[in-house]
Amino acid sequence: MIKNILDNFNKKKLIIFLIGIAILRLAIGSYLNLSDDEAYYLLWSRNLEMSYYDHPPLIAYLIRLITSIFGENNFSIRLVSVGMISITSVYIYKISYYLYKNEKIAGTAVLIFNILPLYSFLSIMTLPDSPLILLYTMVIYYFLKIIYEKNSKFWYIIAILTGLGLLSKYNMFMVYPSIFFYLLLSKENRFWLLKKEPYIAFILSILIFAPVIYWNYSHNWGSFEFHLEGRQSKTFRFRPTKFFQFIGGQIGVVSPILFFGIFITSIKNFKKPDVNILFWFSLPLIAIFTFSSLSNNSKVHWLACAYIPMIIVLVKYIEFNKIWQIGIGLSVSLSLILYFVATTLIVPLKPKENALADMQGWDIAAKRVQQIYDDSTKNGEEWFLFGERYQTSSQLAAYLPKKEYVYNLSGGKSQFDYWKDRDEVIGKNGIFIAHSFYNRKPEDKFLFDKVELVDTVLFKRWGRIQREYYIYKIYNFKGRK
Repeated sequence: MIKNILDNFNKKKLIIFLIGIAILRLAIGSYLNLSDDEAYYLLWSRNLEMSYYDHPPLIAYLIRLITSIFGENNFSIRLVSVGMISITSVYIYKISYYLYKNEKIAGTAVLIFNILPLYSFLSIMTLPDSPLILLYTMVIYYFLKIIYEKNSKFWYIIAILTGLGLLSKYNMFMVYPSIFFYLLLSKENRFWLLKKEPYIAFILSILIFAPVIYWNYSHNWGSFEFHLEGRQSKTFRFRPTKFFQFIGGQIGVVSPILFFGIFITSIKNFKKPDVNILFWFSLPLIAIFTFSSLSNNSKVHWLACAYIPMIIVLVKYIEFNKIWQIGIGLSVSLSLILYFVATTLIVPLKPKENALADMQGWDIAAKRVQQIYDDSTKNGEEWFLFGERYQTSSQLAAYLPKKEYVYNLSGGKSQFDYWKDRDEVIGKNGIFIAHSFYNRKPEDKFLFDKVELVDTVLFKRWGRIQREYYIYKIYNFKGRK
């Protein structure tokens, strides 16, 4: 069956497939609440700045643009990610067809991109990776046109795309070594390093990125320090478990069979001109995050850009025999299971272990918090709302009907610390929200005169408690322990 689909996969069927999968993803995205990070970025979009502590600002601008048109809701926010992934599919088709002039190869590359669990996940999660993946893929396309057409005007398009990519996520910096080392090691194209256009393009891209540099300069280099030091061990210490967790995660999000196929085909055919240029857009990302994983925690989606050129190589150079057809079937199955499990919460997990419930229940809990807050402040009393993690504070702030400000009083730093001074709530009464997955009892973390558990909101599906939300009143808050 899979072989028949691939053999008869043409442009018309591809368009139908892309429209269908976009509708499916929008339906799922509209049903699910925001994830913790998406709620955080929604707050960014309400407070537009040149940059932010965790990432550059483009995701906030995109969310603000779409929500100003369609309103602030799950559908409009997920429209950002679904739209970015859909346009990325178009550029994967353009790259594949530009190189091989074959509709079947181009269409199959788009098909595999869309069925991998990694991109199935990212397509319904509006994260900085959504615009990053698109812009990274567009850079590959226009770089190919530079190499094959020797047209210097495309350097300026690459400059704009790279600059915008840097406004999405710092991973875009890996475009520079990809381009530089490819040109340096290519006898036919090394002449570009003696031309002015690549250097002008580099300067232009950095100028587009300049607001992020200025924001960091104005805020004690907070974001740069966070990424260069906060997420990395200050001294390298080999931790095999971190590395194997990283590799295991990559195998899981790409799917086991296709993961090995992607690497085998790219390495085996590396000396071929088309593969060489594509694989150079994967190598720096793979190298830096694999090295980092030897000592640090790494997230599974950090290699999202690296797999795109290798997918194209896989489709071109592999014979889709039975084992690879099974790999495609497994990948489709994993993606569908991901969607099914996330929407239905059918897997019987205890509330304190149920990470799947992150994207359901907050709308219900926030309404109850709003009621308690309104009752507490109706006679003019001053109360503040807070959580102990940025995830909790972001979700609550995103779904509170009246959008009151929520403090994040965690032990670490976040964008919340740039919005309001946490010390201003010392001596005031607060309403504290925690939940069963991140159960932080107030007495474990904070100092105060008195605490009262006001209510526990139960979020249920299938007759089971999926998550518990705890709402406390804290009197005379004195800060963290």
